Amino acid sequence: MKKENQIEKINKKNNTLLLEVGYKLDFLVKGQERDSNKLEIVGNDLRKGFIGLALRNEELLKSNDQLKEQLDDVLKELNVIKQEREEKTGRREKWAKRKRLPKRDPINSEIYNLLIKESEGASYIATRTRIAICLLTVSGIRISELLSLKVFQLKIVLGEGWISIDRLKRGPANHKAFLTSEGKRIVKLRKRDFEFLFLMKDKDSYVFTSDRKPNQIIQRQTITMDVNKVMHSVSNLLPSKPNITSHSFRIGYISQLWKDTKDIEFVRQTIGHRSLNSTSAYVTHMDDEERQNRILSILKNH
Repeated sequence: MKKENQIEKINKKNNTLLLEVGYKLDFLVKGQERDSNKLEIVGNDLRKGFIGLALRNEELLKSNDQLKEQLDDVLKELNVIKQEREEKTGRREKWAKRKRLPKRDPINSEIYNLLIKESEGASYIATRTRIAICLLTVSGIRISELLSLKVFQLKIVLGEGWISIDRLKRGPANHKAFLTSEGKRIVKLRKRDFEFLFLMKDKDSYVFTSDRKPNQIIQRQTITMDVNKVMHSVSNLLPSKPNITSHSFRIGYISQLWKDTKDIEFVRQTIGHRSLNSTSAYVTHMDDEERQNRILSILKNH
């Protein structure tokens, strides 16, 4: 009986221990299940977080690339601006260091008469040179604008006292240059030269053509060289040795207009300049005596 009682007690203890172990195991299993759920939730959250970070990182990389491209564009623009400024500065320095040409003197009546005398001759080239000198003197046109003139335009100059000019550089196209009374007188003195060309050429032919090829317009350098050659000879004849070139005709024409009118806007429109700045470079200001005489003439007219 005692052994049976002891065995029962041991069995009871074992059963109790087993029950406790079972409870504990069950608790651990259940705890692990709960922890697994939590871990799964946390894992899902972490995965979402990592995916979000990856996506955000990708956006940041794209933004970084865009910012880099924009920065490259800005740097390129800055380099262009820098290069333009350096070139502009270089041009200014070059212009400041340039060898300034001596001031050119204007053509006056004395010089004009000597030019005509120096270019005497019966050849076509001599006649062509005299006509060029005449037209440059009376109209103030540029030597390059001579080349587009045709024979019928010379007939208008001789008969009506004006010439239509196709502006190659600046100013309005088909500008009309009207001759002064002195200009008309000078043209009439060259009537024989004009008529010589009228006999040689049709009305629609160009005036300044090659002596060997009558239908071919000569180069600007050719007529410039012909005129400057005569001007150089005349300059050496005069005691003052004036610095006269083909552009001296235009200087003389504008200077005379300004002297006669003292109206710079009138001079600008007559010569065909686009701005007064261009015209003002040719004219000088009136001194006290000139201003006084100008005022007196205005008072007399009123």
